[in-house]
Order: sequence, then structure tokens, then C-alpha cells
Amino acid sequence: MLEERIVFFITQFITFFGQTAFSISTSSFQLLCYDIFERRGEEMSTRKDVVQSVDRALTLLEYLADEPEGLGVTELSNRMDLPKSTIHRFLKTLLERQYIRQNPKTGQYQLGLRLLYLSGSLMDQLDVRKVALPYLEALGKETNEVIHLCVRDGDEAVYVEKVEGDNTIRMYSKVGNRVLMHCTAVGKVLLSELPEDEIAAIMARTGMPAKTKQTITDLKTLLTELAKVRSQGFAIDNVEHEEGIRCIGAPIRNYEGEIVAAFSISGPTFRMTEERVKTELSSIIKHYALLISNALGYVAAEVT
Repeated sequence: MLEERIVFFITQFITFFGQTAFSISTSSFQLLCYDIFERRGEEMSTRKDVVQSVDRALTLLEYLADEPEGLGVTELSNRMDLPKSTIHRFLKTLLERQYIRQNPKTGQYQLGLRLLYLSGSLMDQLDVRKVALPYLEALGKETNEVIHLCVRDGDEAVYVEKVEGDNTIRMYSKVGNRVLMHCTAVGKVLLSELPEDEIAAIMARTGMPAKTKQTITDLKTLLTELAKVRSQGFAIDNVEHEEGIRCIGAPIRNYEGEIVAAFSISGPTFRMTEERVKTELSSIIKHYALLISNALGYVAAEVT
């Protein structure tokens, strides 16, 4: 039956992507489709029937995802407005492939553990640097300033990507540089949602040396600053790490809402004025923070 062939194709296709971190072109996708069907000695049906059956199989999985206790054949048939015989054919193939399971006590159908494996594979493929880079490049073009991407490594922040602006006056930072977190915008972001005792422990280990006259050098003031970072969604390095340089940073969140990286816009104070940072760049960086986080699976308000 067509439905069984299509569901078989879907499970093969999902498995293919669950086992590789590479993308696939449209032409390669078409070859994969034909290969899957030809190996079963069957011909492709019309494009309309294929698309409809794919849509139905995915809709079935989505219904099950919304019902942790599971659904029966009758309920699925009613919700999808399909004959029970059609629902049975979908369920049969999905069961065989372990994308769903049947509760032995209730007889209800639930999502299977195979999907958990695939979701874990997807999360492993979502490399923050790879996902963020196109957005960081766009941000660099929009602001014409230097963009840094950082992650926490122990008690410090490490630059893992840098995008240069077109301005002639540039920063001499480079990928791999390590910076203290109490005096940098990216560092404040990475600290902002840690427990206070963990922040205190980090500061005790690294100290809070004054890099400039503006550097925050006591824990109480830093904790007040981090509360402000949490409430406004961005952090500012107001000439606290390097003389003549002002930065604004924002968080990148993963699909669980955790801060996994931070990025910043940096430049000389005559371009990065306090007014520009607070009125123009704050809204821009928050917008890009949401875009990148959404690309990593973070669910938040709709991006416009």
C-alpha cells in the first residue's frame, strides 16, 4: 500500500539524517527517494500522493507528541479524519521501525525511543559556532564593527570566532584569546545566570583585577551588574577591559534555554558612544541573540 511505502521512506529518510551531520542537496534528496523505493521493487507514486502521505505520517507523530499517555486507533482516526484501516497501516510501519510503541496495558500508541536517539543526534549536530557564524557576519555588516563569539572555559571566556568590520581602526583580538569575565561584556553574559556562590568562587580564583579605571573590582557591585544584565538581556563593557574600547554583549541559548555562548559588538568609544550602544545597538544585538538562539532550538517569542 502507498501509505506503508511512504512511512517506510520517512523512517529511512529520518534515519539517514540522524546518522550524518552533513546537509543534502535537492538533487541528492531526489536520488535518495528513488533509491529507497527502488530497493523495495516499487515505483514512486504521484508527487501529490507522496506529499499527502508524508504530511499524514508526520501529523500522526505530532498528535502522539501532544499526548504523553498515548492515543488509540479510533482517536487518531477521528482527529485525522482518516479510515481506521489507513491509520493501522501507518502505525504498523512506525511500530516496526520503533518510532512509536504500544502501551501493553492500555493499548494506546506513544512515541518511541528511536525518536529520542534522533533528537540527541540533532542536538549534537547543532554546533554553536557553525550555526551562529552567518548571523554574526550579517551583524558585522549591519553595524560595521567587530563581532566576537565566546564560550566559557572554566573560569574564563574564550574567543571562538571573530568577524571584522570594514572600519580601518580594528581590534587586535584573535580566536583563542582568553579573557576574564568580570570586566568583559561576553564574560558578564556568561556569568549572569550562574548561582551567586559559583560566581563568588570564580572571582575568588581569578581575582578581579582592574584593567582600566572603569573595571568593577568588588563582588557586590558585580552581582548588582549581573542582575541588570539578566533584566535587560544584554551586558555592557563600558571601557572596563581595554582603554578606548566599548562593547555590548548578549546571550545565545540552546533548546533548553541555557546560555551556551555569548557574542558582542566591539569598537572604539568614538564610534561606540554610550548613546549608540544603549539606543541603537542594544535592540540590534537582542534581535540577533534571539535569531541565533532560535536556530539552536530555543523557543521564544516570534522573530519579526
